[in-house]
Amino acid sequence: MPIARDFLETFGKSSLAHEPWVLTGNILTYARDHFGIAVEDLFTSDLDIEAFHSDIEAKLLAALDRLRLDKDERLKALTLRASYVQLVFVFAATINLIQNGPVSVPHRHLAAHLQPDDVVITFNWDTLMDRALAESTDWRPDFGYGFAPHRIYRNGWEEPDGTANDSAVRILKLHGSSNWLTGYPVIDYETCALGLMQTAPADRVSVFECTLDPYATYGGRWMSGYERYSFGYYPPNLPDDSGNPASPGHQFFRARYKFPWMPPAKSSEEGLVSSPLIIPPVKRKAYGLFGSLFDRLWQQAGRALTAADEIALVGYSFPPTDSHSLNLFKTAFCGRNTLPRITIVDPSPQRAHDVLHRDCGIPDSHIHVFGGSDGYFSEAFDTNKLWR
Repeated sequence: MPIARDFLETFGKSSLAHEPWVLTGNILTYARDHFGIAVEDLFTSDLDIEAFHSDIEAKLLAALDRLRLDKDERLKALTLRASYVQLVFVFAATINLIQNGPVSVPHRHLAAHLQPDDVVITFNWDTLMDRALAESTDWRPDFGYGFAPHRIYRNGWEEPDGTANDSAVRILKLHGSSNWLTGYPVIDYETCALGLMQTAPADRVSVFECTLDPYATYGGRWMSGYERYSFGYYPPNLPDDSGNPASPGHQFFRARYKFPWMPPAKSSEEGLVSSPLIIPPVKRKAYGLFGSLFDRLWQQAGRALTAADEIALVGYSFPPTDSHSLNLFKTAFCGRNTLPRITIVDPSPQRAHDVLHRDCGIPDSHIHVFGGSDGYFSEAFDTNKLWR
């Protein structure tokens, strides 16, 4: 996966950047107007996507605050919301494209060593671990994410298997996942805040697993050729939600430009337009947009860290801007009566070591480090070394 300064360039080199169905217009004009980057240069630049997305978010929130006092701010808020949402879709689509290949070998090695009551905690959005767990264990998305999905797409929408396997490995994705689906983000003009188009509770989530046949999606723009747990730019529409109605005295309408170079639709467009459910890499992460979902996931992660005898920290270095994750570890360790044994795998492990030792109170005797050339989570890494 690309790092923050590589992300936009990675997208620019991909097939997605040349796909007419992929929407980037608002992103390009925002970069031009606010960062001085020419439209033709954004996807060859090293602009940090976290700084970029955070800047859009900050201006969107400010516009929503002004909207409470001045209804003439609607157009500006709508434009900023479009930039924010387009970047979410580009982010998720790039991840889905990168992971669209054989099951990752190091993830498969790790999955094979996990015991039924182990827990995987991740701040990433990809489904590399999901696919490896599904291949190597009895993990299933029906029960393996720490919550019960509303629906699962398996070449058609299905009810999840209600026979939950409580002893199976869980993967807790604390910033969402590129294959989780929710209602499309819209502006709620009553509260002057971001909300979801769906009438269902905000914490209702559906999950995409696989497809063989075209699914109903926005404009019928289904894209083929994706592996399990990945899809093209547009996810399947939600079939059983009519969406929030317009406020009294108002009516919704929809218009779509038909450019001559736009390919014809490949599927139907029945149902409610959906969005990948990811918490973007921004300073003010909008966990509350999705109701109680992330509160519950973070609580489960805290309980797992409090109970674990051994913890393997693979490639996570506690970014200074992510105080929420640091507090997760500090709170969990403060609630323990014993010290866990911790293994760090990271080419640059110093910050992770310092945070665990200085901020979390873990003595060096309980921390084992694989750093430098030994710290790459690659096919050559022996996952037996994670556990002592």
